[in-house]
Amino acid sequence: MLSLDDPIWSSLAHAYGPATGLPDLLIRAQTDLRAGHLNESPWFDLWSCLCHQDDIYSASYAAVPHLVTIARTRRGEDEQFDPLHLCAYIELNRLEGHGPPLTPTLAAAYGDALSEAKALTREALGRPWPQEYREALQACLAALEGDLKQARALFDADCDDDD
Repeated sequence: MLSLDDPIWSSLAHAYGPATGLPDLLIRAQTDLRAGHLNESPWFDLWSCLCHQDDIYSASYAAVPHLVTIARTRRGEDEQFDPLHLCAYIELNRLEGHGPPLTPTLAAAYGDALSEAKALTREALGRPWPQEYREALQACLAALEGDLKQARALFDADCDDDD
């Protein structure tokens, strides 16, 4: 996992250019519990730069291990939702070819993080959740297990429900 002070972040890209500010955004996300759909939340900014209109970037891959670390340290009712949801959606879009190839430099940490995200998602599904969160977590688990058809159907159904 890249440390947040590693200079390589400046060579990675996100939706708006070089990922130099991404480590600070990840640091803010560690303690900010506001929901990702709120414009002022760091989670809103993370979604916007890491998974913009279903496109993902080299910085998306580097961020996933940090998102999983955040999910691991959160145990409140819905505190794990945003980091797990974003990880799974990044993976779904990677599998669908909406991003650059995963480089060898990032691949091991990314793969390890996805394995942990899958375990955390399974664990989260064992707790009571409101129906819309449960359905989104089921979509996350499908994506993390590589079931593209099921994951896309569940994520798209969730988006249709928001309209």
